[in-house]
Amino acid sequence: MRFERRTVAVAGMGVSGLALGKAVTSLGGRAVVFDQKPNDNPGVMRAVDALDAAGIDAVTGWHGRLDPDEFDLLAVSPGFPREHPAIRDMLTAGREVWSEVEFASRIARAPILGITGTNGKSTTTVMLWSLLVGSGRRAVLCGNIAGSGYPERTLTEAALNADQDDVLVAEISSYQLEWTSHFRPRVATVTNVTPDHMDRYKSFDDYFQTKLRLFAAMGDGDSVVANLDEPSLPEPVIQAAVPAGVRTVGFSPSGGRQGSGHTFRDGDRLRFSGFDAHLDDLPLFGEHNVTNAMAAWEMAASVTEPDEGTFEALRAFKGLANRMERLGDRDGVTLVNNSMCTNPAAVVASCRSLKGRLHILMGGVTKNLDFAPVGDYLRSTPHRVCLFGPDPDKMNAMLGSSWPHYPDMERAFEAAVGQAATGDTVILAPGCASAEPYANFKERGDAFRTMARDWLHKVQA
Repeated sequence: MRFERRTVAVAGMGVSGLALGKAVTSLGGRAVVFDQKPNDNPGVMRAVDALDAAGIDAVTGWHGRLDPDEFDLLAVSPGFPREHPAIRDMLTAGREVWSEVEFASRIARAPILGITGTNGKSTTTVMLWSLLVGSGRRAVLCGNIAGSGYPERTLTEAALNADQDDVLVAEISSYQLEWTSHFRPRVATVTNVTPDHMDRYKSFDDYFQTKLRLFAAMGDGDSVVANLDEPSLPEPVIQAAVPAGVRTVGFSPSGGRQGSGHTFRDGDRLRFSGFDAHLDDLPLFGEHNVTNAMAAWEMAASVTEPDEGTFEALRAFKGLANRMERLGDRDGVTLVNNSMCTNPAAVVASCRSLKGRLHILMGGVTKNLDFAPVGDYLRSTPHRVCLFGPDPDKMNAMLGSSWPHYPDMERAFEAAVGQAATGDTVILAPGCASAEPYANFKERGDAFRTMARDWLHKVQA
């Protein structure tokens, strides 16, 4: 697709906005990139410098409205408000609004393999990318994934530069699925859908249906991979969401059902196509990673013939930064960084995957989510919680308890390791979006990693 004689408004100057602006220019169009933040913001200043260097118009301190006569299309970065006046300006005038995913799918020559879901999508995405690379395919890790420790690219950048024989392995957020119409992943999966982002969506069903838009434009020859054991996505729901002509491949992480794909479980043994392994011989930290591995393998098998290289890639998988990242042990106490855990279901799933007593660092921006299920889970365990961040009284009320609150994460960490005994695990599982002083989950995870490193180092002093 080309953009000659077309002017595209791009909303947002983050990494996706910059990639969109550069792609429009590269494909012959004119891009104007807008951001409502003033140009004295450090991030905006860097973005403006990059846009200037690329010869792209930048507007900072934007008043938030667009004249549809000046633009043919509005491309929005992930996170741009759904009800923003600029979107209404364009739609009212009959102009199109595209998400980054829609834009990328229009310009991509390579097929896109899409993974979305509330939890597990980053790990499944990296696993799939690793399997395909192990198989000898030229795969590109891209999309919404960030801070994984692997070579990530925006979906726009990947789509612009990949050849038709490449494969784009893309993590897709619900935000990116909001303004799509032609986005067609050739293989797709939704890992699960549990409450999240209730500060953006009108209801859980609104969020749920947005996730299922991943399948909406799929067609003949495409494949959907479905976890037959996932309670949040019963088979009838998947069947209703998948268009006619799309092949559905089912798998069962519990081994309790007969799937239709290439992965099978029998107790502690797993079969991946023709390869058999005991769970202890695979680097799958927690039961949830068994599910992620089976989903990734089924997706890989939909586009390539798995071989020894594929299986070796699974056996060598090292996990992601900030997602159940094991940092080390001291005096029998294990430290785990799960900063990417940003909703109640993720707290429960990640804690259930670990053995022994846990000391859980929890807190941040709750996104209007209900933490009562976490409280229910905790009452059935010997685990302890160290709260940090805003609104501890509100959090304790939802948890139905009176866990101690600390003024910052460092104090919470000190309390957790101070009370931990041999065999225990201290885990950062905030269940919330980041709050000050951390700009995002990556900064929060980096800070926890530093605390952990300092504490672990003391054993050698």
